[in-house]
Amino acid sequence: MAELGFSTYVFIERIAANAAALHPFPEHNVALVRDALADAGFEITLLGPNAPKVGEGVYFQPEPFGDEVIGLLADALTLRGIGAYGYALVDSSLGGELADIALFMRVGDVFPRHGRRILMTRMYIHRTPTGAGNKAVTWAFGSPADLEEANQLLSEKFDTEPVSDPRGMAAIEIRHPEFAAGTAEPMILLDDIFQVLGAAGFEGITMCNDPGNPRARG
Repeated sequence: MAELGFSTYVFIERIAANAAALHPFPEHNVALVRDALADAGFEITLLGPNAPKVGEGVYFQPEPFGDEVIGLLADALTLRGIGAYGYALVDSSLGGELADIALFMRVGDVFPRHGRRILMTRMYIHRTPTGAGNKAVTWAFGSPADLEEANQLLSEKFDTEPVSDPRGMAAIEIRHPEFAAGTAEPMILLDDIFQVLGAAGFEGITMCNDPGNPRARG
């Protein structure tokens, strides 16, 4: 029986008002991503010390563009045999001053409904000078079927909040009250997520946004 899914996946997210990052898995297929988008009329730049063989892509326009462009990039790739998911920022999920910990929604119409247990996992960390008010949240992105399975596994150990739309699960938000309470460091929590998902055969892209410890003002 043929395995569902694609041999290459791409996760697309905005990095500026006029730019989006394309994260391929595996990374050594980034040239395929570039060529597929060129066929659709989109030009991207490949980045990384080993580009163009291994790396990531950046799509850029001179002027700001809407979230629908991210969806068009994702659809163009999926229609050309590369499973792609585009995400747009909706709002802060933790409120307050934590603008870099956000709520995401999926954009695009023809994303793969089934994957090969390939996820993009990104942890966002907010630190305060005193440690009071520290917050961390991890987001997992992928196909609806993969996310359903991942959420069942993760919810047994973590505080998870699935984000769904009429087409299925779009993402999983994993909150980390242990970090806020000072009982666990983010990298330990991220490793725990790896252990849970890896034991079930999940793989993919992992990133961490950590601004470091800010200095207290005198």
